[in-house]
Amino acid sequence: MTLSLAGVLADARALWRSERELLAPIAGVFFVVPMLGIVLLLAYSDFPGDTAPEQIREAVAAFYAANLLPIFLANVMIEFGTFAVLNLLLQGNGRTLGEVLLLALRRFLPFLGISIIGSVLFSIGSSLFILPGLFAFGRTWLAGPSYAATPEAGPIHAFRQGWRRSAGFGWLTLLAAAGATMVVTILLVMVSTAVIGGLAALAGANWMQLVSLLVTALIGGFAWTALALLRVAAYRRAEPSTGT
Repeated sequence: MTLSLAGVLADARALWRSERELLAPIAGVFFVVPMLGIVLLLAYSDFPGDTAPEQIREAVAAFYAANLLPIFLANVMIEFGTFAVLNLLLQGNGRTLGEVLLLALRRFLPFLGISIIGSVLFSIGSSLFILPGLFAFGRTWLAGPSYAATPEAGPIHAFRQGWRRSAGFGWLTLLAAAGATMVVTILLVMVSTAVIGGLAALAGANWMQLVSLLVTALIGGFAWTALALLRVAAYRRAEPSTGT
């Protein structure tokens, strides 16, 4: 099979339907909880809400610098959750949830290194021009599932497999799938924030803000789960090509 957006999305939905009983607790603990921590940290920090667009980058950098440790720990939890999902779907073989988590823990450090390298390549490419950053993202996004599927082959083999499986213009499909997921996520956050904000104004209840933050974290958990499913679906559907 080859990469196609419709095929990847359909396969991701099928993966959710078949494994949702185990996917849901992983997403709840390793996606929703750290996302809730981040949005709470953001809501109750000194991050300015009326920052001018041209000053957003500086404000975000200052926020990250002031909260480096909790943000790092939250991101490590999210990365572990992603790796657990990949192991469940690519190495599950009837294992229980506890067995999958233990398997992921034993192999997590190389996966974390793969994720960090991919992020660095994306950041470097984006600092030069947006297209090199997107290209780096698309050509390294399948390295994670490649490592989860064949961890004994090592991280270098995983990068090679990720590169081969996204050969040609397949990486554009990966970008489209990831981009569609993030657009849906942003729209859901905007709609839910507007609705809950309107209800809070009518009811005069401050606790509605906490509800809004929880909904945001739930939507974030949905997004990370969807992205992990898309990575597995794309990995399974893509055929390695030679000479790339």
